[in-house]
Amino acid sequence: MARFKSEYLSFAPFARAMDEVESLLQLYRQTRIAKNLMIQGESGTGKTTLCLALIDKYPRVSLEERDLIPVLHVPFPAAATIAGMLETMLEKLGDPSPGTGTNSAKTARAIKLAKACGVELMLLDEGQHVQDRGKLSTQYLVGDCLKMIIDEVGVPTVLLGLPRVEMLIRVNEQLRRRFTRRLQMALGQDKRFPLHLECLQLFTSLAPALPVPLTSGNYDWDEFGRRLHAATDGRVGYVKVLLLAAIGLVFRHDLKEISPRELETAFTEEIWDAGIGPLNPFNERFEFRPLRRVGEPFEPAVPATTSRRRQENVAV
Repeated sequence: MARFKSEYLSFAPFARAMDEVESLLQLYRQTRIAKNLMIQGESGTGKTTLCLALIDKYPRVSLEERDLIPVLHVPFPAAATIAGMLETMLEKLGDPSPGTGTNSAKTARAIKLAKACGVELMLLDEGQHVQDRGKLSTQYLVGDCLKMIIDEVGVPTVLLGLPRVEMLIRVNEQLRRRFTRRLQMALGQDKRFPLHLECLQLFTSLAPALPVPLTSGNYDWDEFGRRLHAATDGRVGYVKVLLLAAIGLVFRHDLKEISPRELETAFTEEIWDAGIGPLNPFNERFEFRPLRRVGEPFEPAVPATTSRRRQENVAV
């Protein structure tokens, strides 16, 4: 199970994003020209996995006098403030007291440490957490601080987040100019290839890493792909969640294969406990519809600001 969990899902948008980011890094190494990129995608589409893959490929090197950090990964904390963003960055850079000092002092320290540690690429993850602060003035100030760090460190920077990270870029025009290049991390980018078949291809690509064969049971592979797409909403993170749960069933019950029966149980155990009968994509009575209604596993998230407005309206 540990070996399977460590497998990377190399689907087309992931490979494209990896190539794009590495090309930014190589351009910087060869010319010292720093270009930036924004990567958007729903939860579970592989953004953080992309960051971890880059860190694995370009690891930190510990020297006697300092650490070299070619790729700096900074996941923004929830409802990120300027202080919270700076403290996370300082912690990742090895600052012994990331919470010490004013925001101006922290900013200067972060820039100095990034240069001293030889940072060549910055990955700013969970960018929507800045937008989630709600107040436009706060978003603007955080964006302004971010812009200063990007300019002063002077290396390629990748901003990753949920689709609503776009709002952060809209609020701060100067930040928007630094992220004109955009990429989407999602299946379905190639309109010539049906989404459910792309999802099936991704799913079966992991078959060699499974301890037992994967079968489609009584369903043909096209129907199996449609059921799989409904069970994961086309989000790559849920593919591994589903298969990891199925692997657990294999070991618990000494099974010889992973069939729709095991996947039906895995879906209920790990993705949606109310997903039984017609609400379970691997059940014969499944309704064949996206599970995005209120209370269902892929219900669209409501941004914090919208949620607060709704509460205020109800109160009034």
